[in-house]
Amino acid sequence: MTKDNSRISRRHFLKGSAAVTALGSLAGCALLQEDFGTDEIDGIPDEPFRIVQMIFESGPPAFYGEEAMNASDMLVDRINDEGGLIGEREIEIVDRLDEDAGPDSLISDVQAMAQEGEVDMLMGIVSSAHSLAVAPAANDQQFPFLVTMPGTYQLFEENPDMEYVVRTAGSNAAGAVGAVRMVEQMDDVETVITIDPDYAWGHDHQEMFEAGLEAVGADVEIVESRYPELGETDYSAHVSAIADAEPDLLFSSLWGGDIATFVSQGVDGGMFEAVDQSLLIGDTGAPLLSSLGGSMPENVWLGGRGGYQPNYRYDEDEAHREFVDEYYERYDQLPGWGAYHEWMGFQALQEGVERAVSIIGDWPTGEQLTAAMNNIAFESPHGQHTMYGPQAAAPAVFGRPTDDHDLPVDHPLLGEFEFIEAAEVNPPEDDPTMDWVDELEPVTG
Repeated sequence: MTKDNSRISRRHFLKGSAAVTALGSLAGCALLQEDFGTDEIDGIPDEPFRIVQMIFESGPPAFYGEEAMNASDMLVDRINDEGGLIGEREIEIVDRLDEDAGPDSLISDVQAMAQEGEVDMLMGIVSSAHSLAVAPAANDQQFPFLVTMPGTYQLFEENPDMEYVVRTAGSNAAGAVGAVRMVEQMDDVETVITIDPDYAWGHDHQEMFEAGLEAVGADVEIVESRYPELGETDYSAHVSAIADAEPDLLFSSLWGGDIATFVSQGVDGGMFEAVDQSLLIGDTGAPLLSSLGGSMPENVWLGGRGGYQPNYRYDEDEAHREFVDEYYERYDQLPGWGAYHEWMGFQALQEGVERAVSIIGDWPTGEQLTAAMNNIAFESPHGQHTMYGPQAAAPAVFGRPTDDHDLPVDHPLLGEFEFIEAAEVNPPEDDPTMDWVDELEPVTG
């Protein structure tokens, strides 16, 4: 395993290079040749580009929502200070819809917005379950939807013909298969316990992780799989059982408040002293480390889909450094996963508008804009962030807690980063995820 370097076979590299080379021509051909209906827009509209953000404002995942809203406000101000999209059209977030209202309410809101015709794009969403309900509804209403955070691999596999939906977040395959790649390189791992939330997100991660280990021929045994309820507040039974079993490795896709509660109780219960190593892939990073202060054990790997850690490539990447510094100066805290995912979304929006206008010569319709965001690439903290069709492919990035960092916070951040190339943790475009995981090849080199 290498540090901060790509781990990719030559076969994957050549395939990926060819795909990236073709991105511009594919998007251009689609915009010029497809029948996008009779709606056309002459010139650049005078009114702002109007976005409604769908996000958790209440409930347990609200801290992701707070990060996302903070980043969105900051990025809209930044873009508008430069004249707006393509320097000509400002952005306005006209409303925010609280995901805590549930999928039925969210679908009704989408239908109403589409019929009123006063919003240009829906953006955001945290919950994978909500994305599976809302995205098809938005597509049915021909209402552009930029999905920024949910990771469920089923989004496009169950809805392959959506033309008004794009997702800039990588799928949960990157985290689960990234964990498989980590285990491949670990010594002395024979027994594993998994603990994941008891709904589709958790079961999908556990199934991908187990199937991937079997496919690559890892000589390990998952001796127990545990499934606490979403929003569990008392993990003492799980902590005691895991500590008593003393597995070589603990794997978990718990996220949000659940992972913070579990880790805190696990530390107090001595669980991490009984476990040799842990892989916590539920989009964990700076906010979790901040909430735990200095109590995070060092024998834990944290991370998942994307290099969304404030000190990851901070010195090397000027754009990332500016994002972190501006966010910290504005909000007196470091950005977390919610903030990073919105940053990726706004970069895709800017790139998509620029591409569409350069090709068609006028402001794009909603369908033209979502088409222009297919097959694009832009910079991110982990290097080039590439969209294959309407879906981003993220690498897996993991790190260990360390106090050895230069950012102005008094809690650990991640260090000793391990970067696993996107091609090693995501299926090729149009390949069903679980079919690909079942045939996963061992890492080369």
